Amino acid sequence: MAPLEDLNLRKRDIPEILSRAVVKPYDLTGLDGCDAIAAEVIKLDSLLGADFDEPPPPADTRTLTEKGGSMAGDAARGSVRNATRSIIPFRGLVRQVTGAQRHQKEMDTAIQAGKVRRAYLKGVGMNKNCAPPAAPSWFVPRVYTDTYSDGNSGKPKPIKVPDKPRKKTRR
Repeated sequence: MAPLEDLNLRKRDIPEILSRAVVKPYDLTGLDGCDAIAAEVIKLDSLLGADFDEPPPPADTRTLTEKGGSMAGDAARGSVRNATRSIIPFRGLVRQVTGAQRHQKEMDTAIQAGKVRRAYLKGVGMNKNCAPPAAPSWFVPRVYTDTYSDGNSGKPKPIKVPDKPRKKTRR
């Protein structure tokens, strides 16, 4: 597909959520609660992949033979990709003339804006005491306790109201 992309005959559209992130990365319209922030972060995660705060993936348990086969497949795909990219002479100039380079730059900008927006939303979620994914995965929301309850029943303990003030008597 590389020659088609170089000639700007095949290009991926920039997703709407990333286009909005380019224009307004710090917009909080409609993101009043933790659920709305979490939904927006999940959408960004689906497009951008895991954020840096996510735990690492589990260890690779494949055998050496399976790993070797996967590496050989990756090397073959890389060779085919390089060969198809070298079909077009003066590739950089062709990409510039056809607009493919400009489109790639717009796509890169949109991805960067999406990452900035995701980080900002996680910070807002952390400030609002939201649980992940509306906050970083390491964040533990604070639990507030009611200092006016008796601790057992959850009912507020009665507050003693002083009796009517007594009049001072003069002696």
